[in-house]
Amino acid sequence: MNNIQVIIWFFPILFIFHDFEEIIFMRVWISKNRRYLCKKFPMLSKKLLPHFDNITTSSFAFGVAEEFILISTITVISYVMNWYSLWLGLFIAFTLHLVVHCFQTLIVRKYVPAIVTSIICLPICMYIIKHIMQLFILNTVIFYSILGFIIMIVNLGVIHKFMDTFSRWLVQYEHQS
Repeated sequence: MNNIQVIIWFFPILFIFHDFEEIIFMRVWISKNRRYLCKKFPMLSKKLLPHFDNITTSSFAFGVAEEFILISTITVISYVMNWYSLWLGLFIAFTLHLVVHCFQTLIVRKYVPAIVTSIICLPICMYIIKHIMQLFILNTVIFYSILGFIIMIVNLGVIHKFMDTFSRWLVQYEHQS
């Protein structure tokens, strides 16, 4: 499969398939595993659990929606402009994100939301990367992969702040007459 104009549409599909698992299981998983996480990872839990306590399923889905819109926009721009470098960098960053979930599962030694879809998506992503890499020089791949990873990290930080704000707004909205 070498038709990049078809291959690029797998990104938004794989992303939302993967993130559905996180949306569905994140809150319940944190609630179910709170004691275990606090015992096994006390410093990390002290920092992360209060943040996730403020994140509702709705606000988490809001964050996923923002990421989906960003990925879909980059995919559409890549298709229309016939420019795939940034798309490739973000896709490689997404693939590394899937690998991180695998390591999270190994470290936690339990099911972690997103591991099932990570295991399903990883071979597909590797196949896509293997075939698309043939169309680019290595320096371009490295540069845009680093750029994609930076965009992903910055966006994740921003969207987690917005999730918290959106959660508070939802509470206010619920209590308005």
